[in-house]
Parts: sequence; C-alpha cells; structure tokens
Amino acid sequence: MGCGGSKPETEEQRQPSSPTGNPGTAAGDAADAAFNVTGTEKNKTFRERRLSISQQQETGARPRRLSIYGKTGDDNTVPSEVRSPCSTCGCRTMGGFEPVPGGSVAKINQDRGLALWPWRGTVDEAVFGVYDGHGRAGEKVSEFVIQNFPTTLMDLLSKMEKDGSDKSDPGSALSEAYIEVDTALAHHMDASVSGTTAVTCLVKKSHMWIANSGDSRAIIVRKRPDGSFMAVDLTLDHKPDCPSEMKRILQMGGHVTPAGANGSPSRVWHNLRGLAMARSIGDHAAATVGVIAEPEITEYDLVDDDYALVVASDGVWELLTSQQVAELIGSMKEERTPENITDVIVDQSSYMWKVEEGDYRDDITVVVVKLPWITDEMEKQHAAMENDAPADAAAS
Repeated sequence: MGCGGSKPETEEQRQPSSPTGNPGTAAGDAADAAFNVTGTEKNKTFRERRLSISQQQETGARPRRLSIYGKTGDDNTVPSEVRSPCSTCGCRTMGGFEPVPGGSVAKINQDRGLALWPWRGTVDEAVFGVYDGHGRAGEKVSEFVIQNFPTTLMDLLSKMEKDGSDKSDPGSALSEAYIEVDTALAHHMDASVSGTTAVTCLVKKSHMWIANSGDSRAIIVRKRPDGSFMAVDLTLDHKPDCPSEMKRILQMGGHVTPAGANGSPSRVWHNLRGLAMARSIGDHAAATVGVIAEPEITEYDLVDDDYALVVASDGVWELLTSQQVAELIGSMKEERTPENITDVIVDQSSYMWKVEEGDYRDDITVVVVKLPWITDEMEKQHAAMENDAPADAAAS
C-alpha cells in the first residue's frame, strides 16, 4: 500500500505457526526449542539487529524491540480494561514481559483500547481505537488519551453540527481532537519522552473515518468470491524514513536513520533517543524535530464482502503482516465470533514473540468488529435503552 504499509512477506512468514506449537511436528519442535533455549546465539543476534545505534544504548543493557529507549512508568499503574460494548465487537489486551537474569517478568501494559457504542446516543455510530504507549510514562499517556479523547471528539462534532451541517466534517473533527488532546496532555504531565500511537475508527452506518498517528494499524478483512480472505490496509504506518514524513523531520532539523536490512527499524533521533515513528501523541521533545500529533485521515465505505475490521497495536504488526492476519481468520476451525477472532490474533502474535525473541514480548491489543456491524439485536437493545432512559431520569 506504499510507504509504511504491511511488511513484505518472506516464505517463512506465509506459514503462521500454531499458537500451541504443534509439539508433534518438526516445525513445532523447532519453534519450541527456539523459545526454550533462553540466551542462545539466535536470540542474542536477533536483539542486536533490533538496535538502532548500539553506541547510544546504555552500557550492558539488553537491546529490545521498543518504540523509544527509556524507562517504563510506575509499577502501580492499573490499565483501564477495554470491553466489548456490542455483540459484533471483540476486545483483548495482553501485557508483555521483559528479560531479567534467570527468566522474564511481566512489564507494565502501556497499551489501551477503545470501543464505544452507542456513540452520541445513536445506534448507527461507534468509535473503535487502539493506543500504544511508549517511553518513561507511556501507560499514563495512553490512559490520558482514552479518558479525554472521546469527550473532546464529541464536543467538536456537536459544535460543527450546531454551526451548520455544511461545516460538519468528522475527519476534521478527528484531526482537531488529536491536536487538542496532545495540547491538554502537555498541561497535564511531562510527556517530553513519553507518548502513544493513536489509531481511531469513527463509524457511521457503512462509512468510516480513520485517524492515525504512529504505527498501530487498522485493516479490513475481506472475503473473496472463492472463500479466501484478503487484507485491505486502512492506515499507513508512520515510519520516520517514509519520504513525506522524513521531509518534514529533516526540515525541522531532525536526523533519521533508515530501516536496516537486518530488521532494525527506522528512527528519528533527538538527544540520543530514537523514536520508531514520525507521528504520535506526546513525545513533546521529539516534536521539536518534526514528530507531530496531527493524524493522517482516511475514509472508507464498507462493502458487502467486508468481513471484519481489525484494529491492533504493533504487538501484532511487528511479527504478522496484514495479509497473515486475514489468512489467520480464514483458517479458523472454531466459530468466527468477534471474541474468537480476537483470541486467535492475540494468541498467534504472542506465540510469534516466543519464537522470535524468547524472553521479551511487546504489549498486544486487538479490537475486532465483525461486519455488518449493526444487527437487529443491537437495534432492539438500543431501543430498549432509550425507552428506559426517561424512567431512569425521573427516578433520579
């Protein structure tokens, strides 16, 4: 799809391994061996090639796949739980883990998810999104966004509609909401070296507006006439070496290192910190060298062959391509409920982290919407909610 889209598939990537490892097969045995032998040359080499510039890493620190190099936030942060608001939506988040001498420990989950229905009291509107925090207090940034973004967006949409229907533009409202939340974040906390990706889908009937900053991703999984599944990327990953992004960064005096053939990501550098994305909410120190919160806005009309909307953090996309996720859904033996689809994507992603890195796994968050997304059951549920509202108000 162009710069920053799905990564090219290798022959090995086209055959996703089973999350269970298939212990009875040679492939399963090889994968399990790669996971169980912690500290092998394979894992050591893998981590080394993920470093942007090794001499800028702390001496003795083990390189890992991180959006930004730096400490995590406070250990007592409890993430908000993302829950499915309707029968056609499935949500799941899984915290990562990181290596320590002798094994690994759970790390703070800096991911957050959003699933809101009914939106603005309307049965045919909803908001779905994923926000992947990074840096010293990334979990606080992503939490701030999910707590403040929905109200900000709602207020902007209401204002536009009040000013006149000709000025009502959901795409502009999404863009302005990102910028307003980023400004509010700067007054709320020090987000100089902490930030979050932000991918948000505003759905109204069969039309979607998608706002994206960073390298979380939204895709449509479409069913082909022959019954197979294909992926349609709705967003582009904002990598620093994407020509349009790099042009802005260089004009602002930033320095970009390109992605390496060995898998190391492109990074924009500021004060010896390498950020693996060109847009984010937060990261205010990197804003001085061209990292912006303003999202890229795209629109999409749902069609009859569209099977599901998948929104996920790079805990999925780091090791699975968009097409692999589509094929994974197509290969499911169990019933394709939104919850089951979500579980399959999360479990396969987790398994791939085991195979590739052993004792490190990024946070993984997935929101799945089965299409068509509005059902008769949901319309009846919403009607019942509206009928109950006046009685509840009178009782209070």
